[in-house]
Amino acid sequence: MKYISSSRLSVYEHHLKVKHDEVLAAYHWNKALCAALFPVIQCLEVTLRNAIDCAIRENPPKAAKGQYSTGPDWIFSFTEYMGNRTLPNHKRYTKNARPKQPVDKQGYVLASNKTRLITNYLWEEKKVVDASKKLKRVGKSVTPNNVISVMDFGFWTNFLSITYEDISSQMLLWPNQLKTVFPNAPVGITRSDIEKIFLSIKELRNRLTHHEAIWKFFYDNPVTGMPDYSKPVYGAKASCSLLLKHYEDILEAIKWMSKDRLARFLEHHGDARFRALCSLDGLHSFISPEKITCTHPINKGGWGVRKLLNQLENGEPVRITRNGKTVYTLAKDFHRSF
Repeated sequence: MKYISSSRLSVYEHHLKVKHDEVLAAYHWNKALCAALFPVIQCLEVTLRNAIDCAIRENPPKAAKGQYSTGPDWIFSFTEYMGNRTLPNHKRYTKNARPKQPVDKQGYVLASNKTRLITNYLWEEKKVVDASKKLKRVGKSVTPNNVISVMDFGFWTNFLSITYEDISSQMLLWPNQLKTVFPNAPVGITRSDIEKIFLSIKELRNRLTHHEAIWKFFYDNPVTGMPDYSKPVYGAKASCSLLLKHYEDILEAIKWMSKDRLARFLEHHGDARFRALCSLDGLHSFISPEKITCTHPINKGGWGVRKLLNQLENGEPVRITRNGKTVYTLAKDFHRSF
């Protein structure tokens, strides 16, 4: 096919071990699998950012007072404070004044508000500055909530790094906020442990957003602990098993932050479609439906089932009732029990 590269399709035959004439169907299975994975990723991202936001405002680091705001505007104040703290003056500011530009006693150029002109930003700080500019360009207000809402997952996972750990002064986030952000995490877990898990999830998320084969995994290098790209995992069963393990890790990470958030996600069957697809039968439903384990034939008296199938084929959502009460809803691409 002209617009799908042969290398992107070949992994289905060589790694997933499907037949050559099943490759395109397996490719569409992967797309459905990616779509089914997105809801739990969205749940995790929103929960993490809101947990950090609430923690800083409701349980601020004890030594933060006088250093940066822990109110609703903390996203601006904290990141600027970290920029000032992390970057030395000669990298943070400039002495290369243009004609008529004011300078302070040390020769650093001053901005219009009489503070030193910042020429180099910390990565997180730059993300906030860029988000503010983007909001202005599209006509939206630069409010803390708006800025927080447009930050990507990498911004929040970076907050889990050692840069934001300060054991002695209680100035920064960790370990002070561990119990606030992750109240249900296992006893003895450290910031470093949590960071590793979230970075692993971030890698999976990046593969999802770059439209890769989400089921494709590699064995880890025993020395570095990183994936060894010369040693892929082969076969649909092993691939689905590993992806399901990653899915369970995401659910567990959500639980560490909020048991209620996880319960609501599962209550509304947020995981149902993924679990159905991430299996051999899920793959078979695309490439070889005759191999699906559970089969129900339609006999001559099955007019009701045939009518149901016709409605589903037409793209109509269907409600199944018992004594007038809804027991199940389904459509061509989703289902839900009640």
